Amino acid sequence: MTTDVPSLLGFLLFGWSFAVASTSLEAVRRATFAPRAALRRGAEADVRKENPTVLVVRPCAGSEPSLERTLASLARAKRSFDVRCRFAIEEASDLALPAARMAAEALARAGIEAEIVFTGGGGPNRKAAQLAAVAEGADVLIVTDSDVDLDGVDLDALVAPLVGPSPAWVAWAPPAEHAPPRTLGDHASAAVLGASLHAFPLLARLDPRGLVGKLFAIRASALAAIGGFGSLVHYLGEDMEIARRVRAKGGSVVAVPIVARSLAEGRSWEAVIARFSRWLTVIRVQRPLLLWSYPALFFATWPIVLLAAVFAFVVPQVALGAALLALLARLVIALAAARAAGRPVGLASALRDAVLADVVLAFAFTRALRSRTVLWRDRVLVVDRAGLLRQPSALKP
Repeated sequence: MTTDVPSLLGFLLFGWSFAVASTSLEAVRRATFAPRAALRRGAEADVRKENPTVLVVRPCAGSEPSLERTLASLARAKRSFDVRCRFAIEEASDLALPAARMAAEALARAGIEAEIVFTGGGGPNRKAAQLAAVAEGADVLIVTDSDVDLDGVDLDALVAPLVGPSPAWVAWAPPAEHAPPRTLGDHASAAVLGASLHAFPLLARLDPRGLVGKLFAIRASALAAIGGFGSLVHYLGEDMEIARRVRAKGGSVVAVPIVARSLAEGRSWEAVIARFSRWLTVIRVQRPLLLWSYPALFFATWPIVLLAAVFAFVVPQVALGAALLALLARLVIALAAARAAGRPVGLASALRDAVLADVVLAFAFTRALRSRTVLWRDRVLVVDRAGLLRQPSALKP
């Protein structure tokens, strides 16, 4: 008995849908049943025992909504250790300076030593250059982006993995967006990071090699071993390169089960597409084999459904099963991702965000394939074939 080619393709489509659903359910299982962070008393005990010196660094560039609030939020974080804080700003004309000054005063009133450091230039990756200028003088460095709200965040849970009996080199908190969306771009970004398989509280469990530099802690000895932040200024994804180097040196990177809450808002649709195309460009040049997992897994639902409609005339039951399985798995991911990210969600909003997130990822993927040019903080940069950042004028014709 032979099977005609269209029928075979229909069964292959079901296999694709089954693989996507299985991966989705495994992500939900790992996020749900992953070992929780140590109870606060346990984490606090580990940190108190080692008593590390801790420096919090916040690279800043430009004015952002809620900037003063987020920069001052260190005063409201949970911690059992003393900290110092440095705001890294490229130059005195930067629009972030007034908020940084107000935040430094608020931290000083809370008993936290805080200072503003003007870092100057130093390379195409401004964040890495800023960090290189200020990352010294502590056993543990906590790096947190300027839009992250630390109010109530358990920093003991972030630092404890670095000071325990078998210390990791780096610990990071998966980010999610928590500001009320004001624009279509806000809705789109929140959907990707809080209603898709790309939601980092889920993705962190599927991809143990990952590191997202929104909020992370690194041991000073580990930073020295990988060459310091200054050696990362020509990488678009400095966080991904940190993870690669740490593992190459035999160290470990761990994700902790707390969420880095971003209060970013007011973004346009184009800005969000540019942001995620930047992320996918990082994947393209620094982890190229992972790139094709995006159409295969991250925005596969709607291609599967459309193909199922085509094969419904050939193998109707198989096609219907593939479509229903893909849609059900996508809905489960939308609900589970929102829960893991700590975002409120209902059935209607989950359906909306599922569609929106997949559209954003498809647009960003297409752009990342089409060009190595990225827009980052109003600067145009090009990622060359060696995976390094270049100014367009520095490239040979």
